[in-house]
Amino acid sequence: MKILFVLKERFYNNSLVKSYGLMNSATHVSNFLNFMGYDSKVVMVIDGNSIDKEVYEFKPDIVIIEALWVTPDKMRELIEIKRYQNIQWVVRVHSDSGFLSSETFALKYINDYINLDKPNLTIAPNCDQFTNYLSEAMGVNLVYLPNVIRVERNKSELDKDSPILNIGCFGSLRILKNILFQAICSIKAADRLNKELHFHITLDANLEDGYQPDSATNPVLRNLEELFKFSRHSLIKHKWQHYDEFQDLVRHMDIGLQLSYTESFNIVAADFVNNDIPIITSDAIDWIPSILRTSTTNYDKATDKIVRIYNSIFLKYIKSRMHENLREYSKNSEKIWINFIENTLPPI
Repeated sequence: MKILFVLKERFYNNSLVKSYGLMNSATHVSNFLNFMGYDSKVVMVIDGNSIDKEVYEFKPDIVIIEALWVTPDKMRELIEIKRYQNIQWVVRVHSDSGFLSSETFALKYINDYINLDKPNLTIAPNCDQFTNYLSEAMGVNLVYLPNVIRVERNKSELDKDSPILNIGCFGSLRILKNILFQAICSIKAADRLNKELHFHITLDANLEDGYQPDSATNPVLRNLEELFKFSRHSLIKHKWQHYDEFQDLVRHMDIGLQLSYTESFNIVAADFVNNDIPIITSDAIDWIPSILRTSTTNYDKATDKIVRIYNSIFLKYIKSRMHENLREYSKNSEKIWINFIENTLPPI
């Protein structure tokens, strides 16, 4: 069985970006499938017209298009090519309803894919609850295909003697990520801990929205800069980094924050867990232990959570719970993928 993951190329400052959210997600799944004995490959293409070349050369049994970027007309054209009649085509959706609603043509594309009425075309969100509810709402049978994450544990210890509190709030600078709220709470928490806050963000993670990493075009960044402008605390802005470089950055944090209003998985949270750094999230990231989740709107609750986790005498136990939850999530995801592949037969 051969599986081909296809992503649209992303560029930043005229340079091809080789590591971003979708690429990391697809690579994790592909690596797992290769480990399990399948022949899996991840490719990036300029546009829908370039897919044919990659499919013709690799000759896959399953083609997985990552995200909603291939037009329905192009999808029909590819499916109806005679030499591809035995290929199973999958379009994975990486957004929950919150982020999906900000993409103008998201549900139109899904509707148009469904209306192609092709038995060898599957629409597959990566969020279980969203899959079930959207299937019922639209009267269709969507398939849940979750993220797969390699679970590691790089031991770390908090340096509570340091005068600096490093909090990492990484990810795209989008309103639904709720970063300004997290920065305000972090400042209050640092004051209560008598620490100088270094609030770390990534500038150019929001590639898919076309934002550039400068405050003139990104309101989230501009407001963060103003928040820290006359503060004793610091906003630390990091440029885009390759996957391994980003792991090293995560290891330098004391705490991570991902209090997003909406998420479908959140790879950043998994990176913190793998690097043994406590990560506080919203309920949107439901695989994180409840002890590490807090409100996205209540400043007192979010601030108290940061302080309590930082000072917790049970931090080793909390970290173990993080790892157990991620391991359980990933094992379940692996079973779902294997079951999907084993039960995916070429159309008659």
